[in-house]
Amino acid sequence: MTDESWLKTASMAEEAVRLTERLVSIRSYPGEELTVQQFVAKWFTEHGLIPEFQATNDNRPNVLVRVENGPGPTLLLNGHVDTVLAVKGWSSDPWSCRREEDRLYGLGACDMKSGIAAGMLATRALSRSRDCWQGTVVFSSVVDEEAYSIGARALIASGLEADACVVLESNWARPCLGCFGKMLIRTKITGKAAHASWPDQGINAAVEAARFAAALGEIPLGQHPSMVASLCLLSFNSGSSQYVVTVPETATMLINRHHVPGETEQSVLDDMRSVVHGLNSPASFEFSIEPPYYPPWQTPVTHPFVHDFCEAYAEEAGHGPEFSYGGFGDANLFAGEAGIPTVQFGPHGGNFHQANEWTSIPSIGATVRVLLRLAFRVLPANEVSARA
Repeated sequence: MTDESWLKTASMAEEAVRLTERLVSIRSYPGEELTVQQFVAKWFTEHGLIPEFQATNDNRPNVLVRVENGPGPTLLLNGHVDTVLAVKGWSSDPWSCRREEDRLYGLGACDMKSGIAAGMLATRALSRSRDCWQGTVVFSSVVDEEAYSIGARALIASGLEADACVVLESNWARPCLGCFGKMLIRTKITGKAAHASWPDQGINAAVEAARFAAALGEIPLGQHPSMVASLCLLSFNSGSSQYVVTVPETATMLINRHHVPGETEQSVLDDMRSVVHGLNSPASFEFSIEPPYYPPWQTPVTHPFVHDFCEAYAEEAGHGPEFSYGGFGDANLFAGEAGIPTVQFGPHGGNFHQANEWTSIPSIGATVRVLLRLAFRVLPANEVSARA
C-alpha cells in the first residue's frame, strides 16, 4: 500500500491550484494553442524533464514527455489544452480564475486544464519515485480536441504504442469506460432544374430532400446495453442563394449520427439508402462521411487495467467507481482506433461549455493520487520499495 504522506506531498493542493490557474490564464481556443503548449513544455523543463514538441498543423504542436524506467508496460496520461470559445454570461473574466470555497471558476477549468495539471504533477512525481515502478510513462498534451482532434490523430499516426491510457477529462464522479462513436454524413440530393412556373417539368431537390428528412425517424438505430445511438439533422440547404424563379436542382443535408459498437460506416449508410429506396424518389441521393469521425469504444469492466483503476480509485474515494458511457472525444481515438485499453477520468467539475465553468479544488490533488496509485499497479516494480 502506497505511503499516504508521500502521496499528499506529491499532490499538494495549492500547487495544483496555482498550476491550473496559470493554464486557464492562457487563452487557447482551437488554433491558438501554441502559447499554452510552450508553457507546458517550460514547466516540465524547469522540473528536470525533457519535453518534445510534436508537429500537427499550422504551428499547433502536441507536447510529449516520456519517463522511461526500464523494461515494462507503457502508461499514457493524455489531456487536451484547447478550450471552447467563451460564451456570454460569465460572472468574472473567463481567463482569471475565481476561487469560491472549494471551487475554481475559469474557462477550461474542468474541460480540461485541471486534468492537464493533474497529469503534469503525476508525471513529475513518477519521475521522482522510480523505485516504486518500472516501465514507461508518457504524458501527452494535445491540441484541437474541441474541433477535429488533429492532436490525438497526429499522436496515433506517429506510431504511438501504449498498454493503457487515462484520458484526463472531468469524470471524477462517474469515470467513463466507453462512448458512442460519431459520424458526420453529408447528403447531396440532385434533381432537375426547370422554370418555377412549370414545376412539373423539373425535379424539385428541395422537396425530395424534405421527404427524406421527414423519413429520418424510420432509420433503424443500433442497440447497446450501455450506450444510446442517435441521429440529428444539423442543416438543410437548397436552391440558389440568389433569388431566381427556378426549381431547385440541388439540395444538401448534414446529419450527425452517433453509432454504437456493432454499427459500421457501411451499415449506417446502407440503412439510409434503404429509406431513400422506399421513397421512390425521382431525385438521386449521394451519401459521404466527412471529418471528424470518431469510432465507438468500450473497455470491458473485466479488463485488468479497469481492475487496477477500481482499486486505485477506491483507496482515494473510499468506494469503488460507478462507470459511465458517454461524451465522445479523444478517448474514442485512443481506444477505438489505436486499440489502447482506456479509462476517462479526471477532476470533478461542472458547467461544461457554459458560463462559469468550474472545477473542484480538492479533486485535482485527489486525481493526482489516483493516477499515482494506478501507475504503481500498472507498472509494478520488480522489488518492493520502501514506499510501496
